[in-house]
Amino acid sequence: MAAEILTEDLLRISLQRLSREVVKTYPQFGEMLAQNMLRTCGLIPDVARAEHYQELGTLLIDLGRLYLAEADALRTVEPT
Repeated sequence: MAAEILTEDLLRISLQRLSREVVKTYPQFGEMLAQNMLRTCGLIPDVARAEHYQELGTLLIDLGRLYLAEADALRTVEPT
């Protein structure tokens, strides 16, 4: 039980930090991350939390793809 709480706390802290960084480049994702983060708290039933974790995971994958595409685009830009 203590390990589960610790894991949830670490996840929540990581998501808070991620939200702050994401807002700098993709403001629309920052708000979605914050909303989904709140929906993963241990005060809601496990089934509902699982659904929100699924949504959050999908969002993070999509966000990662955006950042990877941006990195690729920056690598192909010729210096001026």
